[in-house]
Parts: sequence; C-alpha cells; structure tokens
Amino acid sequence: MDNFLKYWFNGFQKSLDQIDDISRKQILKECGKACSNSYTKQVYLNVKNNSSNEEEFIEKLKKAFPEIIIDVIEKEHLYHIKYKFCACDLVNKNYINTPYICECSRNSLLYNWETIFGEGKVNIELVQTILQGASCCKFVVTVL
Repeated sequence: MDNFLKYWFNGFQKSLDQIDDISRKQILKECGKACSNSYTKQVYLNVKNNSSNEEEFIEKLKKAFPEIIIDVIEKEHLYHIKYKFCACDLVNKNYINTPYICECSRNSLLYNWETIFGEGKVNIELVQTILQGASCCKFVVTVL
C-alpha cells in the first residue's frame, strides 16, 4: 500500500504543479478542511472548551502541539504561529514535497481557528515554509 500511495501522490503533486493557481487553491482548501476534520480541529475545540482564558488556551495548544510556537502579538486578535518542523504527514512520509501543499496547511489552520472564533472571522497568512527553504513555517493569524 505504501508503494501505491507514493505513486499516487507523485501524480497528485505533478497535477498541482500543472494547474492554475485558482484551481490549486480550491483543491487545497478542501484538502485542508479534511486534514483539520481528521484530527486537529477536535483538539482545538477541546482545548478551547477546557480553557478559562486566552492565555490558558494558548498554553494548552502549545502542549497539544509541541512543534508550534505561538506568540500573542495583540491579545485576542493577532498571533504569530511558527512550526519548528513540518507537521504534515504527507511530507513526513515522503508522499509529497511541493511547497504548494503548504496551502493545505494554511487552510487546515484556518479551519482550526474558525472552529473557535467562527467561520469568516479569521484570516491566516502564510509567511514562509520549510518546503520553500525557510528554517521554520510561519503563519499570521488575525481574528477579525
């Protein structure tokens, strides 16, 4: 099965490289939502439901996801999130290595935060990624 998945994702990656940006973003939006639904969204929800304030929420998120650093830039509004290493299972299992997949990660993060603050009330900006050659992945989270 592992061999099949490597071949399948190789075709998927080649397709991502060949399609237009709008189509690629739409595909990766749905992939990000599926990724979020598979695990992380529920962790965010549980952490939020078991936190009495923003500081506790952020600290519990850091414990749940030891690969992230969260800096509160503006309380309850602006956060910088850094990933010390790539947390994408598809990348870590060598199924895919295109920086385009980082749009999936951006969307997964978006759905996680929207679970807490509401749909359309969060913006996630992808600043840099390991797959782009940076030393860490960095996102800016803005709660609108």
